[in-house]
Amino acid sequence: MSYLVLKDNIRASAVCRAWRKAAESVRVVEKHPWVISFPRHYGVTILFDPLGRKSYTLNLPELVGTDVCYSKDGWLLMRRSSLVDMFFLNPYTRELINLPKCELSFQAVAFSSAPTSGTCAVIALRPFTRFIIRISICFPGATEWITQDFSCSHGFEPYMHSNLVYANGHFYCFSSGGVLVDFDLASRTMSHQAWNEHICPYIHMYNEEWFSLRKRIYLAEQKVKVEAKASERK
Repeated sequence: MSYLVLKDNIRASAVCRAWRKAAESVRVVEKHPWVISFPRHYGVTILFDPLGRKSYTLNLPELVGTDVCYSKDGWLLMRRSSLVDMFFLNPYTRELINLPKCELSFQAVAFSSAPTSGTCAVIALRPFTRFIIRISICFPGATEWITQDFSCSHGFEPYMHSNLVYANGHFYCFSSGGVLVDFDLASRTMSHQAWNEHICPYIHMYNEEWFSLRKRIYLAEQKVKVEAKASERK
């Protein structure tokens, strides 16, 4: 079993419980991130190893009729077409963990760590009004989402200008108006600050400078800090 490549190791783990245990015990954990994509073919997932330049295909019928909301630590946060049903899925072990129904709409969602870690928290965020941000939080094994409104004196524009990301105990995101939201998971408090250089030009500028400005911010966790990357239109 230890001589199998990752693709064959995963296939072998699906034979029976004994084979799964043996395969997982010798499965090599990659040190670099892989790229995962979901073609239009139902239930098909493609894993790409950028260093090895190899692609692997997985058949996951659990993904039919679902959308990927977030990924972290080898887990996917999925939402079914009903929009209120959400669950975690590990594409390698095919373990599935359901969450309670999320009745409230949201613009961004993320989770802090693997749902099996014991410290996982799921955060869903949306602007309720210009000066109120609504945040819902849930934990694996919980029976409901907990929702709380937070005031935003700078004003939170109605559109997200970045993804929602978790790092070092906090969730971060930018609004289209350049407001950085910082949600402290431990204290369940929110702070915010204005970054004028990150105002979205799609909404706030209508001149020739628009074409040379950054259009979207991508936040990524880098060890104990968050880095912001901006896309530019050439």
